[in-house]
Amino acid sequence: MSQISSALGAGSATSSTGKDAFNDIDLNVFLQLMITELQNQDPLNPLENDELLAQISQIREVGATDKLTQTLDAVLLGQNVSSATNLIGADVVALTDDGQRVTGNVRRVTIADGQPTLDLAVDTETKASATEGDMASGSYVYDVVWDGPNGATYGVQVTANTANFSDFKGSIQINNLPETTGDKRIYRTDKSGSGESRLIGSLRGTAANMLDTVSDANRSGSALTESPILVNFARKASVSLKNISEINPPD
Repeated sequence: MSQISSALGAGSATSSTGKDAFNDIDLNVFLQLMITELQNQDPLNPLENDELLAQISQIREVGATDKLTQTLDAVLLGQNVSSATNLIGADVVALTDDGQRVTGNVRRVTIADGQPTLDLAVDTETKASATEGDMASGSYVYDVVWDGPNGATYGVQVTANTANFSDFKGSIQINNLPETTGDKRIYRTDKSGSGESRLIGSLRGTAANMLDTVSDANRSGSALTESPILVNFARKASVSLKNISEINPPD
């Protein structure tokens, strides 16, 4: 019976991709292949001693590589976990898995699929947008309201002072708004930050970000006349350690 020395011979096996085939073989699979070869070799033409010794040497190499890989993976995981836990309490800027930019405070670290994941408490953020808009410089107050259970109206207030922005181009980006069961209605004061809060648009309940380019004169004639129940919310986001772009260490 023919030997399968082409798979387990003394020479190095190279795949079409140029990789050493033994780099990807599991040690148990290697042993099973070798035992099968010994059981099915031609009794009139058995495996030579030097070939057997060469294969035993390969087993040792594969076993050593497997253990080294496990050791390096464990060391890397330990370093990543240490780096992640050192960020607890820090404010970070990162990207979620779906590509959303979030700014939040690291509250805890979890391990998923051998990788540390940071759980953030995300606050509402206002900043100047790169989009050209019609807003004048000033201090604005936003009322974000939505209908809750039993007909009650809930809301959060967000302030934005363009004096705190760099490169203001007439538009404001609001990030990390709460997710709601119903649509959110967005009201805004004029640039003085006082007076009537008038409707400038709406967002679906799951939307967390909005762009405001509306001038004071182009706000809707619909004013906020109700007094919503103001709530404090803690929006959460999970990000990978590798997706962090900025870190503000805890005091």
